[in-house]
Amino acid sequence: MSDYNIRVEVDHNADAAYIALVDSPVAETVEIAEHVLVDLDEYRVVVGIEVLKLTARIPFDDLNRTFHVRSELVDLLRKIQPSISGFLSVTVGTDSTIRSSDRSLTPA
Repeated sequence: MSDYNIRVEVDHNADAAYIALVDSPVAETVEIAEHVLVDLDEYRVVVGIEVLKLTARIPFDDLNRTFHVRSELVDLLRKIQPSISGFLSVTVGTDSTIRSSDRSLTPA
């Protein structure tokens, strides 16, 4: 199985998130569901997923069927739902230390 380096960025103020799958330039953005966009590279490979509302549902079957995202990667992405906003939380303590409750994206 391949190693994946998925990066999840959550903006609670905008009620949005970005799931970066690879570090490649975006050539095109396609809406795949209400409040869910996929960023594609020049070869139409998914490089990231934009979630414009944190409660939006990512259509995982479409990622696999339409954009040929590998099923094991889709399985990892499924761990983020149903709560993208709850997937990663960062708190700043009174002593200015930053703590993260990062949940690992490792295959089951």
